[in-house]
Formats: sequence, C-alpha cells, structure tokens
Amino acid sequence: MIATRAQDSTKVHTTENTVQVGSFGFDDPQADAENNPDHDPADETIPWKLKWIALLCFVSFPIGQTWTQSSLGPLKHTLRNELGISNTQFGVVSSADAIVNSVWPIIGGVLLDWFGPNIIVLLCTGIIFIGSILAASATNLGVWRVLTGGHILMGFGIAVLDTAQQKFFYHWFRISGLAFAFGFENAINKTVSLVAGMTAIPIRNSTGWYGWSFWIPAVFCGMSTLFAIAYILFEKYIVPERFRLKSGRQTSISSDDLAQKRKVVSFGTILRLPWAFWMLPMTQLLQSGAAGGFSVSAADIIRMKGYTEAVAGYLSTAQDILPIVLSPILGIAIDRYGHRFHWVALAPVFWIMACSLIGFTSVHPLAALVFSSLAGVINSMPLQICIPLLVMDQNKLGTAFGLWRAFNNSGSTIMDIAFGVLQDGTEGQGYTRVLLLAIGIKCWAFCLGVSYILVDYFKLGKGMTMTRKQRQKREAIIEDAANDPLTRRTIVPKVTYAGLGLLTSIVMTAWVVFIKYLL
Repeated sequence: MIATRAQDSTKVHTTENTVQVGSFGFDDPQADAENNPDHDPADETIPWKLKWIALLCFVSFPIGQTWTQSSLGPLKHTLRNELGISNTQFGVVSSADAIVNSVWPIIGGVLLDWFGPNIIVLLCTGIIFIGSILAASATNLGVWRVLTGGHILMGFGIAVLDTAQQKFFYHWFRISGLAFAFGFENAINKTVSLVAGMTAIPIRNSTGWYGWSFWIPAVFCGMSTLFAIAYILFEKYIVPERFRLKSGRQTSISSDDLAQKRKVVSFGTILRLPWAFWMLPMTQLLQSGAAGGFSVSAADIIRMKGYTEAVAGYLSTAQDILPIVLSPILGIAIDRYGHRFHWVALAPVFWIMACSLIGFTSVHPLAALVFSSLAGVINSMPLQICIPLLVMDQNKLGTAFGLWRAFNNSGSTIMDIAFGVLQDGTEGQGYTRVLLLAIGIKCWAFCLGVSYILVDYFKLGKGMTMTRKQRQKREAIIEDAANDPLTRRTIVPKVTYAGLGLLTSIVMTAWVVFIKYLL
C-alpha cells in the first residue's frame, strides 16, 4: 500500500494501544526532507531498473538450501538404506532445519528490525554455506546424525534469511507490486525445487553415489553468499540514499528524540503487535507441516504404488511445475483483485483432493499431484501478503515474521516426526494414517479460511478483500485512523499473552519430540 497525504495526516490519532498506520516506514523521509522540504516520499516510487536488480539478488539467496531440502524426498528410500535409518529418523533429518527455527526466528527478527537486513543476510548465507558442507560431509561419513547436524546449522540461517527477504520485498515493492514479487520468488524457488527433485536419482545413478546430490547444492550455497555481498555493494554504491531501507538503529540515530537514540535492541516489540496479526500464527501452526509432509513423502508414496524410484522421483517433482507458471500470475491477480483470505480458504480444498486421490484411489499419481500443485501455488503466499497489512509497521515486520516462522517451524517439526511415527506403526509402512491425519488438518484449515473472511468483513473493514486501489481510495477519506476498522491496529494484551503462551507450549513440544527421536 502506498501511503497518501491523507494517511500521513492520520498518524497523530494513534494511541499507545494502537499501531501507527500510514507509510509502513518504507521511505526515508528525513533524507527527502533535506533534499526537498516540500517533497512527500509517497509521491515517488523506486525505479523498476533498480527493483529488478534487487529482486534477482533476493531470489538467489536461498537457492542452495532449497536444492538440498528438495533432494531429501526423492532420496528418502536411498537414505534409509545407505544410512540405516527408520521413517521416524528420516522425519528427524527433514525437520532438523525447522527445529532451531522454533525460537531463533524471533531473536533474528528483532535483530533484523534493529540492525537492518544487509548484514544479517550476509551472516545467514554464510551459516547456510557452512551447514551445507557439513550435511554433504555426512554422506561421506555415512552418519545420519551428522546430516542432521548440518541441517540444524543451515536452519539457523534459513528462517532469518526468509524474514529478511520479506522486509526487502515490502520495502522495494510496497503493496503495488508486492504479490508479483512474491510470485516471482516462489516461481524461482519451485524451479530450483523441480530441478533438484528431478536430478537427485539420475545424479546418484550416473555417478554411482548419492552424495553428489548434497555436494552440488553446497556449491550453490557458496554462490548465495556471493550474491549477498553483491547486493550490499549494489545498495551502497548504486542505489540512491533515499531508496535504501533504513534499519531501526539508523532511524534512532537520525532521530531528535534522545531516548530513541539511547535505545538498544528490545524484545518489547513482541508485545506491541496487534491482535489481527496474532490471529494467523495462533491458528495456522500445524498447517505448513501437513502440507510439507505430503510434499516430502510424495515420491515414496508413488514408489509404493509400484513405480521405480527414478520414475517416482520424476513424478513427485510434477507438483512444482504449475507453481513456476502460476505463482507470478496469482501474485498479479491478488494485486489487482484482492480477496486474500478467499484464497486461503481455497488452498486446503486442493490439499484434501490431492491426499484422497493419491492415497485411496487407483488413479494415476499425476492427478493427485496436479491438485497438490494448485494447493502449493495458493498455500502460503496470500497469508504472507496479509501479514504486513495486519501489522502496518515496517519496523515491526521482522519481529512479526519471526513469530510467524517460529509457530510454523515448531508445527512442521512435530508433523514431520508424527508422520514418520504413524508410518512406522502402519502395516507395511504405508501412508494410510499419515494421509488421514493430513486430510483432517486440512479440513480444519478450510474452516479457518472461512472464519478469516468473516473476521475481515466484520472487524477489519474488508481490508484483506479490497484491491490496492480500493484501499487507497478508502484510506484517503478516513479522518480518524485510530477508530476506523480498516486502519486501526489495536493491541490486545490478553491475545498477545495467549499467543506467547501457545508459542511456548508448541516450541517445548517440538523440542521434546525432536530430542526423543534424535537420541
């Protein structure tokens, strides 16, 4: 959302219990004021020639770790044989990067808001590179716990890197091109995932060793670190100062407020997030785990239907084909037509159909994978786009996304291991119980999606349903932002503490489960 003068004039109406609304803090008003006192930063947009360069850097950051993670599914049967592990232990490996991110994204998000994303991105890509080398070394040693350790180390960088990407997107594209940027990034991610999944078994067969499927992405992780350096140099020497994303620390230094200048990193930001934000992570905590469990297990499910391991690997990657094409299209559609929560309600319907077809019918697996592809396209993007609209403050987005990732990663850890336990306890190590659990969780997700639509209509002024232009038009005539349902972002302490209590519970559960099956 691009702020208007009318929006900026409403900032004075905010209270200590209401999040400031307006420009999201995307621009550098002080720099603009120094160059032109009459200049309103909302009147100026970042040139697309700069946006494209920045976007190409952003999407290159996670390529290596995406390749590594996408190789696990097709190699599940191979890893069980080569490393002598059970389905539950494979679940520990696949969830290893998520377990550390049950807590770390919150800390990283606060640091990200304060120090800014540049230095954090460089640290994250470096940590991921080191972790990928350790994970690849595990294939030489034949020790599955070393592989787990490598993924744990990679996990320290993955979630915070993802949050940094969100901040970059919201700064560079604002709301006008935000969904498109998300869609483009998702398309690149799915392309890498597709290539990794399709080549995992051929690489093993052609080289005679499965370890190359881990060493190749380690090289890409090293390249991601170079891209991080390139972006930092690009922003410092090419991007005009007024277009740069200022960190909370830089903002405090330039502030006239002495107390603001003395401010240090504070976790109090967590307590200043509105109830509308907490609604999402508190209710979505198991959903990503259910979707991820299906994606990782798809190749093994197809193999158990009588297909060869190579064919199963190829077929399972089909669920990444449609997102490559449809993700940018969906992004443009959301930018133009809105209805964000309606997409959230539609995604679980496709997941239910995918699980039902692949698990309980004799139709070709591709039919199920088409539905899982459609679900993958619309599964997370609308929710991620809603978060900045629900928070409406750039200086809190890192913290908000950190909490979002902490909830999701804790749920993913629990679901990955739970799926492995259920499979090990099923006759013939089949997936019947796993798929029934996934279907049940996605039925609940549909109910949640419908409830979000109702909340949006009755509590949020239809802000998640409106298009960008409709929001701008509506906000331009708002006189009291603190009391209008479209713009007020009230903090409800009871909701905040309930969310923190739920997060503590699920984090503790995830760690107990992970440690139990790791040892």
